[in-house]
Amino acid sequence: MADNPYLIYLAQRLTPARLQHSLGVMQVMEQLAPIYGLDPTTARLAGLTHYAAKELPLAQMIEIAQMNHFPLNDPNDRDPLYLHGPCSAFIASHQMGITDPLVLEAISRHSYVGDGLVQSPVFCGCLRFADILEPGRDWDDAHNKLHPLFFAGQMGEAAHELMEWLVPFLENMNIIPHLTQLALRRKLALLYAVGATETSRDQIPV
Repeated sequence: MADNPYLIYLAQRLTPARLQHSLGVMQVMEQLAPIYGLDPTTARLAGLTHYAAKELPLAQMIEIAQMNHFPLNDPNDRDPLYLHGPCSAFIASHQMGITDPLVLEAISRHSYVGDGLVQSPVFCGCLRFADILEPGRDWDDAHNKLHPLFFAGQMGEAAHELMEWLVPFLENMNIIPHLTQLALRRKLALLYAVGATETSRDQIPV
């Protein structure tokens, strides 16, 4: 790992805690790869680099968003909690030299902004769950609900349970959920709140 250029880049730009989080997400992505048919190297790379822009000043994040014509219509679009995803994808591409479209897409969408179809709902979903389930998180209630479902391959049901946990969690912390999160919660509730569904993994909303 010491000669990993991506790790060297991140170690110079992230706090030790956030670097450790990134390593934890990389570890979970590696565990998820065989369950969800992901290439392990690609999965590890997405996990490691998903926080590439997390430490950037907000003004620089907004500059990146504007330069890439990313919509900043909602006040939450200017919140680093949501904006760091697409900005991290930009940094990963333009400064770290990552070209894999699945990696960049998953990094961009992991913070719940952006709309439209994605190339791989499965890959995007795995990164979101790895971000929540990495060992350093102390969200025991989320781990207890989500870990058994997701590691059993029940991505849709787990995605529904995630949004049912995440939106109230944010609200209890006086954080306004992003409109995209609320829309996703509604879509998943329609599919999974009343029981089993035949929705395939590649059609799960993200």
